[in-house]
Amino acid sequence: MRFVPCLLKCVTNNQKEMIPDEINKKIKQAFVAEMQEKYHLVYTHYDDSFNHSPDIVQKCMAEREIYPLFELVDDWQNDSRYENSYAIINELIDRLQSDEKYAEIHPYIEDWINDDENREHLRYCIEERDHSEPVSEIISQTRFRARLTQFTNCDSLPSNYDMRNTYQYLDYFKNIVDTLHLNPAKVKQTFIKKGINAEGNWINLVYRNGKEAVEYDDFADEILNQSCNAQLVFMGMFPLKIMYSHGFRKYHKIIVPKGNSCGLYSSCYGGGSLLGMELKRDLVLPIRLPGKTKYDRFDLEIDEPKCNGYCIDDVYGLIRKAWGNEFQLIYQPSKN
Repeated sequence: MRFVPCLLKCVTNNQKEMIPDEINKKIKQAFVAEMQEKYHLVYTHYDDSFNHSPDIVQKCMAEREIYPLFELVDDWQNDSRYENSYAIINELIDRLQSDEKYAEIHPYIEDWINDDENREHLRYCIEERDHSEPVSEIISQTRFRARLTQFTNCDSLPSNYDMRNTYQYLDYFKNIVDTLHLNPAKVKQTFIKKGINAEGNWINLVYRNGKEAVEYDDFADEILNQSCNAQLVFMGMFPLKIMYSHGFRKYHKIIVPKGNSCGLYSSCYGGGSLLGMELKRDLVLPIRLPGKTKYDRFDLEIDEPKCNGYCIDDVYGLIRKAWGNEFQLIYQPSKN
């Protein structure tokens, strides 16, 4: 409920005229002189967060605007500033009336403060000195799970059953192998060892040796256990703080941290593979793939209820540790 300051009485025009201009000026100066340089008018609780509003954050991403988050807390912020400003005004009144150095203005303070224009002037001065940033504080206490999905012009990879346990280094399967920086020749060797059929040409890209993002055996296990059409997905925590600080504008590249997990998943079907491939190194991925179609991209999405189809956590029931570290974003320098 909005705080309504307790006023001593209404002031008439005749009473206004009783306050000399010089005294009026001294009262205003006294109030300003007793004000602190900065005030913290909006306080947040340790468990305040946007955890229950992932759809609003997703809206910020879609619109590339921060305002939906401010709209979420706007009324609460305004009420807090209003209430706390008037609480400070009451403290200032007590301070002035108890300080003998302001004895000259003591008889006039009560009438002066009961004027709407004077009270609003003081409130404005106090709110100008407010340095609280409640949205930033709430964001720092917000945690979202997220998934980074590779989309291409080749749609997705069919399940192991639909593929009849037989693969070629083509189409979406090729996209996955290339993204994970695997040597196709070594993938074929591992597949044969694991009982997966490998047909066609599997070129030997020796420059990828030693730079692979995941283990070959882990990759084969994902393929064997893929239960439906799915895309390559990386798991991690959502980088809300850095997104907010950049106004949710477009980022150029995204870094999936070493140790985070990846696998095959479909938010449409609510299934995929084991999601058990652990990254051996940081993986830097461009959001748009140069020289490819407009469909070739990596999309970062919040993986929470109310957002983007079936979320991984609802399907797999993973513990917090399984999500690894926060995705990192790389922005191009702003054009001046």
